[in-house]
Amino acid sequence: MTKSKKLIAVALMAATSLSSSAYAATQGTTGSTSSGSSNITITKPVQAQISDLTDMTLSSWTAGDGAVTLTDNVCVYSSTGSYKVTATGSGASNAFSLASGSNNLPYTVTWNAGGAGALANTGTSLTAGTQSTGFSNASTTSVNCNGGGTANDTARVVVGITSANMQAAVASTTAYAGTLTMLVTPY
Repeated sequence: MTKSKKLIAVALMAATSLSSSAYAATQGTTGSTSSGSSNITITKPVQAQISDLTDMTLSSWTAGDGAVTLTDNVCVYSSTGSYKVTATGSGASNAFSLASGSNNLPYTVTWNAGGAGALANTGTSLTAGTQSTGFSNASTTSVNCNGGGTANDTARVVVGITSANMQAAVASTTAYAGTLTMLVTPY
């Protein structure tokens, strides 16, 4: 074995010896008393949960009704209190779009992270498939925001459809429908 290979081998053995004993339990020895120790490691990962979601429905729209705004108050729990949202629609390439047969109706998504008791219909516009900037005001103590509801939910999803898009939508006996998926990531 060459001198450089011997040095590498010795360095690897030393590194292995140090890393394995750094967190290893120590054993007691035989005697009138004996003492040993165990290391304790607990990992509490960063976690998040979104809940209290409901379906958003507009049963009828008549020419002249104007723009449509649908809202859903949701509970966001984050063990850190902070989170980011990635929203995707069920349209082509995850677009925010509703479909009725081959007809499509685009919509916008706004996220309001005002916190419990402070939600509004304004906020941050989300781009389909793109992670948002950071939000705060998530519940840090209850994964279901103490049962959710208007007083306890921590965020509001606002879906908007312009009057022009509603007017241009092809009338149909089949409802325009789609799915909005929101991925919450704590940080």
